[in-house]
Amino acid sequence: MASHIELAQRYMTESIALLQRSGYRLSLNFDLGGWASLLRSAPKIGIVNPTFDPAHSALKPNEAFWLQLNDDVGVAACIADRLFVTDDFVGRELATGRLWYADPADADRPALLPGVPLGRFTGRVGHAGGLWVHPRRRKDGLSWLLPRLVRALSIINWSVDRHCGLVFEGIHDSGLSAQAYGFPESHVVVEGYFPPTRSDARVFVIHIDLEQIAAQFEDDLVRMTDGNCQMRDVATIVGQRVHEPMVGARVVKMGGGDA
Repeated sequence: MASHIELAQRYMTESIALLQRSGYRLSLNFDLGGWASLLRSAPKIGIVNPTFDPAHSALKPNEAFWLQLNDDVGVAACIADRLFVTDDFVGRELATGRLWYADPADADRPALLPGVPLGRFTGRVGHAGGLWVHPRRRKDGLSWLLPRLVRALSIINWSVDRHCGLVFEGIHDSGLSAQAYGFPESHVVVEGYFPPTRSDARVFVIHIDLEQIAAQFEDDLVRMTDGNCQMRDVATIVGQRVHEPMVGARVVKMGGGDA
């Protein structure tokens, strides 16, 4: 049986081949200042996530990277990823504001809801964010592939135990976080003031552990190893999944009850 790292390496190889067949060029970058500059100039962008912005976060060498995807026109998409070694991703990194800021003030600490998953998401936690897809490429399946590709790279580079992300209510309720991004578990963690936006929001932490990532890779590779498969084929599958019920996704609402 292949190790998790070997499986992740295979997944990365097949993902790059899929992107190349589809007319994309992928680059791996370690200067997060480039990611922040790209997003500040990108069309139809909201906030620039401070988690990955060197102007706000203390990014350690070899503990953060970002991917840039280009097509024949220019930049088509990007995504960032960061490693947190923690005994409680929600209770320490999120609750203290250190998820976003190197030196958080009181206003940078969100009020967590009762029943949030304290003490569960521990160890070497990969945290992806800053996903942006150019409007001309938003029906090409890139929001499906890029989160999976950074999970593969975080296993190869950092031997992560799990991956966590944050999404707003609209993304979660649309089914994108489960069916497109591929996170089977979600919890409401903030309902009110959210420091990065300086406004009220309903925010979910989304989670997938190492064994679930491996199973996801195995399932995806069945399709990706078809030498004729292109991103438009993936986009069709993603579109079908997003409009299906979120089978197998575990959602925890305020108070900790299962949906």
